[in-house]
Amino acid sequence: MNYIGSFFKDIYQKMAGSCDIVDCCFGLRPCHQCIFPCIKKCGYANRTVFYNYDGTESVEPLVDYFKPRNSLATKNLVRGMSLDKAVLKKGLTAVEQIAAVINFAHENELRVRAVGTGSSWSKLTNVRDILMDMTNLDKILKAEPQNDDGSIYHIEVQAGMKLHDLVREIDVKYGMSLPCMGNYAGQTIAGIISTSTHGTGQDYPTMSNFVVEIHMVIARGIQIKVRAAADGEEDEDFESVERRINAAKYGDAPLEIHSTDVFRAVAVGFGSLGAIYSVTLECVPVYNIEETRHYIEMDWPSDKQTGHFETPSELKELASGAGRYFSFFVNPFPRKSWQDADRTVLRSVYFSGERTDETGSCQCDCCMAFQCCVCTGCRGQSACQIVQTDCAATCLQIVANCLPSFIPSFADCGLHQFARDAPYIQKWYNVLTFTNGNLHLKTAEYCIPVEDMDNALKDIVRIMQDYGKLYRAYTLLPIYVRMVKADDLYLSPANRRRPDGKEVDRFCYIEVSFLPGAYGVDEFHRKVEDYMFKHYMARPHWAKNHFLNFNRVDKLYPELHKWKRVYLLFNSDGTFDNEFTRKVGFEDLRDCECSSEKQQRINCSHRELCSETDQVSETVTQQPSRVNAAHAQNYQNELHTECLHNHHCTSNVSTVDAEVISSQPMKSAGDFLPSLTAENSSPPSLLTADSTVYTTSTEPTDKEVAQNADGASRTLETIV
Repeated sequence: MNYIGSFFKDIYQKMAGSCDIVDCCFGLRPCHQCIFPCIKKCGYANRTVFYNYDGTESVEPLVDYFKPRNSLATKNLVRGMSLDKAVLKKGLTAVEQIAAVINFAHENELRVRAVGTGSSWSKLTNVRDILMDMTNLDKILKAEPQNDDGSIYHIEVQAGMKLHDLVREIDVKYGMSLPCMGNYAGQTIAGIISTSTHGTGQDYPTMSNFVVEIHMVIARGIQIKVRAAADGEEDEDFESVERRINAAKYGDAPLEIHSTDVFRAVAVGFGSLGAIYSVTLECVPVYNIEETRHYIEMDWPSDKQTGHFETPSELKELASGAGRYFSFFVNPFPRKSWQDADRTVLRSVYFSGERTDETGSCQCDCCMAFQCCVCTGCRGQSACQIVQTDCAATCLQIVANCLPSFIPSFADCGLHQFARDAPYIQKWYNVLTFTNGNLHLKTAEYCIPVEDMDNALKDIVRIMQDYGKLYRAYTLLPIYVRMVKADDLYLSPANRRRPDGKEVDRFCYIEVSFLPGAYGVDEFHRKVEDYMFKHYMARPHWAKNHFLNFNRVDKLYPELHKWKRVYLLFNSDGTFDNEFTRKVGFEDLRDCECSSEKQQRINCSHRELCSETDQVSETVTQQPSRVNAAHAQNYQNELHTECLHNHHCTSNVSTVDAEVISSQPMKSAGDFLPSLTAENSSPPSLLTADSTVYTTSTEPTDKEVAQNADGASRTLETIV
């Protein structure tokens, strides 16, 4: 029976893979991704181009595209490398290959980035010089029981193994499982922990918290093994770790670091602290889940401004259940209730699961392989792998564009695929998984305290309605809400320490997704993120679509300074910096660290002057008869370039509105401030050469305008 199941499974997987070809030939995707299945295999002049999982971001490493492998390497690994012949004769193991490439990058001032399946956006995978594709490193290295009854195992797995493969292999070989997992199983293990990916349930933290030890390679090719100090074990302080790493040399045996402080930084490191070779996970005996999936209606307020919205008490009771896996979908389009036509409601489906000893649905290999509409091996009919393709998404998107009035009904249809009359009992990973990565959604997710869930959900639905009416841009997918337990990892979105100084024990994630090919996704996600930051200090999911900059990261994560110390130590030469670290300001932390305390204060003062820069430029550009327009534009861009160059310093600017404005794209001169009105006709404040601020009551002369502009420029040059 197992042989027959495996035979059908192989055929099925080939059929599912062939859907990529259908996507390419179908050719109806309303964007360039219609040819993604073809171009992702192509290269230029024998140079490989890496695409993230939906093809919206590409990486073209200038030096080389390198894939470490488990077999011994007996040749030079990347272009320009020249290893000793004795070393090549002996051969390099997988971790030694990684170390050799990173050491080569250090010696030649190159940048390196490790990547898995590319299941993320926001330039996490982008790199200039060398890209290391870790997907060949997909083995379980060892599994050790940690107690007499074997109820806890520590399993070491290589960084490139996919979650989908891991959970099945540890089930078959060891009868083990993870405490929880997310609904998408296509990521690599290193990618999951590096971005603090999560499952659902108020008693389950993010998956980074399941890690016991991380074996990684940091700057200069130094190997380290990091774990938190165990009970009764000496907790090494950061200064001791720093001394040992600075004294280490390339080729040394891995340093054993038992430090809770360092571990809390490394557990969520985005690939910016080093290249992860293997991860040791704490596993528990495999279990089944009995899940209830039911429709429920939420009353929607008719008054847009003052109406009160609250999720039903039934959902809150289920969410608070001990050990319960709970989440829910919400159709963001208010409809008339099926039970009472006088009520306006949001239709929803909730998922409430508990561990059970029952076996429930058939768990033979055939059913596990097909997971189709007839025999659901996963979460409902929507889990059918053949349905989860870009072809299906294309059909829905095209129909929705032709019949926009039917979009709410399409969303209802999507909810219907998940609802069940009877409880669903299956192995834990079949219950908790939605997709293995066949369907290329573009999604953003925001982490907020559970007590803010009702208001935040109401506001997001309002934004979706207003945005859709204004720009005719809608999503066919429901909003997804999940619960997570707080943790102590420094840059985890679920870190218990909030920006206002309070501590939170439970968080919820609100996810807004779009089908591939949807129009205006980035602008919509930017609008939602700006609003959620301003009103709820929401932390976006690192691996999903976000627009974070240093100002926001600094405000959202009170323990950033602790993460920064480890970042500057492990990435001391900038080997792992890339477009992501530049965008969020991490690489500029190195400049702040090297500058004197006095210089840092000056730079921070410069940050406060950024808002004044716009005012100076506005005064110049509003004198068309006195200053050449081209000069005004150049002056505007020059001042903003200087301000952006120093965005890494801690700012004392506290207004959220100014922060939101600073995150917007560069505009032309004259667009930064509104035109002067009759009620406020005097020019804005000007900055003199001695940094004295004054306000003019009359229109300045030609000479005064030129002096003010030159004075401001000299002031900024002096500060820089």
